[in-house]
Amino acid sequence: MDTFNEDNGDEQFADGQRSRDLRVALDPEDPNSAFDSETPRLETLKQDSGDERFRRGQLPGASDQKRGPSGDGFWFKRNAWRAAVLALLLLAAGAVAPSAWNYLQSYQSTDDAQIDGHIDPLSSRINGTVVRVLVEDDDRVKAGELLVEIDPRDYEIAVAQARARLELALAQLASARQDYAAALANTREAGAANYKAQRDAQRFAVLLDRQVVAQNEYDQYIATARVDAAKVDSYREAAGSAFKTIAARGADVDAAQAALDQAVLNLSYTKIYAPANGIVGKRGVELGSRIEPGQTLMFVTETDEVWITANFKETQLARMRPGQKVTIHVDAVGRSYQGYVRNLPGASGDRFSLLPSENATGNYVKVVQRLPVRIMFDAGQDPGHLLHPGMSVEPKVWLR
Repeated sequence: MDTFNEDNGDEQFADGQRSRDLRVALDPEDPNSAFDSETPRLETLKQDSGDERFRRGQLPGASDQKRGPSGDGFWFKRNAWRAAVLALLLLAAGAVAPSAWNYLQSYQSTDDAQIDGHIDPLSSRINGTVVRVLVEDDDRVKAGELLVEIDPRDYEIAVAQARARLELALAQLASARQDYAAALANTREAGAANYKAQRDAQRFAVLLDRQVVAQNEYDQYIATARVDAAKVDSYREAAGSAFKTIAARGADVDAAQAALDQAVLNLSYTKIYAPANGIVGKRGVELGSRIEPGQTLMFVTETDEVWITANFKETQLARMRPGQKVTIHVDAVGRSYQGYVRNLPGASGDRFSLLPSENATGNYVKVVQRLPVRIMFDAGQDPGHLLHPGMSVEPKVWLR
């Protein structure tokens, strides 16, 4: 730290500066040195002192000047402008705050939502060898369009055999009906003969009482009447048996018809059609594959009916009701659709999980549950079928 001393009257200078200045001023080898005169040495000290004040950022005589009020006025105006802007912002925020609060309270939204739809698995109902596969993954198909064909020859033969068995059963039924008709005719014939025999027996009984005929003749007519009565009973039983045979043959016909229907149905299963309009996915069948009943061949994602499954927090459902309007932003499409709340859930998502939480055991930790809300799209918004199950969406349910 420099210190100042007094020397030669009122002149002041630093100790370090003094030594250097004196060496310069009193150099004996300098012809212009102030070594021989006192006055040049004082002038040199004054000049050096002025240089030191210049290096310190102060011009000679500057210590006597006073700063004007222009700097303070500039800062005052700037702070006043800032205060006015801040006041305007506060007023604007106060005016907008009620509307913003009402807007934020007028809806509930979530990003835990996706599009859902029916995904139909196509499987074979019979075994066989695949002879044709007409679609690939991601192909769009229409309801009733042929997708896969199984070799039908074995099932065509089965249909022919079932039809032949049906024809045989029908013939047997017709024969049984004829036998029943013959049994009824025999029964009527025996009944007529029995009627004559019974009348003859009654007449000979009267003649026997009058002793007009012999006893042996009466016994002969009585025996004939009894035989004819037994014949009537026999033919009646035969007719009943023939009738039961008709019922049995009719059951055979029904069984043969059912077998034929099953054979025809199995033959129809050799062709697998699209159950609905949709998109083919995860095709797992190839040409020549040997498939078994129940084997999944591919999936068809229906495109005619899709909906939103939005997993809202339980705290968001207080004012949510079926029928409320919904704005649905679809990330993949980059636009918003209109819809409505179809149904509120019957249980939280974890109740349908494979291992639901058991709060009655262990340490309980409260977790905000999410419940799936079904949201439907308004009709006519997706003519190109751009919405597919699994797409992420952000629904906004308008509560008011």
